[in-house]
Parts: sequence; C-alpha cells; structure tokens
Amino acid sequence: MSSFNLTKWYADCVSEDGHAAILYHASLCIAGVPLHYESLLTKSHGSPAQVRSSVRLQSRISLQESYLGWKSGAWEASGMWKDFSSGVRETLYTEANNSLEWNCFAPRASASVRIGQQCIEGWGYAECIRLSIPPWRLPIRTLRWGRFVNAQDSFTWIEWSGPSQKQVVYLNGVASVAASITDDCVALGHGQGELHLDQKEVIREGHLGATALTLFAKTGLFPDSVLNMHEQKWLTSAVFKRSGRPDSVGWAIHEVVEWP
Repeated sequence: MSSFNLTKWYADCVSEDGHAAILYHASLCIAGVPLHYESLLTKSHGSPAQVRSSVRLQSRISLQESYLGWKSGAWEASGMWKDFSSGVRETLYTEANNSLEWNCFAPRASASVRIGQQCIEGWGYAECIRLSIPPWRLPIRTLRWGRFVNAQDSFTWIEWSGPSQKQVVYLNGVASVAASITDDCVALGHGQGELHLDQKEVIREGHLGATALTLFAKTGLFPDSVLNMHEQKWLTSAVFKRSGRPDSVGWAIHEVVEWP
C-alpha cells in the first residue's frame, strides 16, 4: 500500500457578473498521518479574493448520480452542483501500482454557493482527483489546467511538460487535441476553434507554501520541492471562437503551476 494517498475534491461556481466561489475538500494520508484540508475561496469581479481555510473536518460532501452537495456548518456555507453534462474520467499517470486518477464528473453544472446571506449562482465545474503518488515524484515541471463553461459549451484542458508529456482536452464531452495551450489562448487542432483568455484577473499567485499549503508549511510533511511550487490562478472573461459560428462567451478558471 502506498504511503501517500490523496483524495481532492474541487468545485467552482461563477455568476454571470463574475462573482466566483471555489471549494477545495481534501483527505490525505502521508507516512501514516491522516490529514484533512478544506478551503473556500470567493472572488468578486474587480476585487481581491477572500479565503477561508481549515485543517479540521468541518464539512461534508455528498455525490449522487445527478448532483454534488456540500455543507459547512462552521462557515454557514453550502453548495449545490446539479444537471451535470457528460462526465469524463481518465488515469493520467501510473507508476508501479500507484496512479493519478482524474474524475471530471461535472464538466458543466448548474451551480450555487451560499455563504451566510450571500448567494452566488451560475455555471460551475466539479472534479475529484485520487493520487497515490507523492506529487514531488510526478514527472512534471509545468502544469496547465483550466475550464471554460457557459450555457452552450464545456471546455476542459490539462497539459503538463517535463520528463513526461501529457495533454488532455475535452470539448462538450468529446476528446480533442490542442495545437497549443498558453496562459492567454487554447487553440484546438484542425481549426476547431480558439479560446481567448486575455482578460485575466488573478485569483491566487505565489509559492504553494504561502498560498494553498500555508497551513502545512511548518509541519515538515511536505518537502521544499512542493512548498516552493509556484502557482498562478486566474478568473477570466473568455471568448471561444469557431469559424462560421457565433462567439461563445463565458467565464474560465485556469492556472499554471511550475515545479522548482
């Protein structure tokens, strides 16, 4: 059995006017030590992100065939993702008996997140990662991930470079190929279209030890090679352009993570 096991849920929701909520809910066992982490990040268009984080198990997730529910009494918050579009699932990497499993069960969902009296409603996305390989052993130097969602389209991309090269692209539930993936544009092959990402707002930027993993930075559980990974995450008003079709406008959340 692996000495490292991570299950990480990710779900987001962005309203039509650019108010976003991002949920992380993770369970980790490392060297026999069980850990829990959850974070709720909110961002209003034009304003800095606000983050609540905890290493206590204070919320619950329920995944059913047609919806994902989440509730935190401590934060007086809850979320619902429903009316899923076609999900996709892949094993992204294997090493001996260990693997990185990606389950994107909601490439597009009707979503709502309530925090106290505030309610964010719009289109959302949800996935679950199961990882039994320590991330510092993955053959990656640069990772790009993103999702674009609106009433018509769902577009998800993953690309990593380094000792191993990997690209995963899905458009409306169908596997595709990107000619290029950058922080500003994802261009599909064979002239299928281009997603323009040039109206970015920073959600989070910095080394993981000072951002996503700040609560674990001084525990000694993660090596410097993880704490010093650099992340940039954006909320972007994006446009998907296809020849002979009207522009598809919506919100994208995307990121680049660079290993030290």
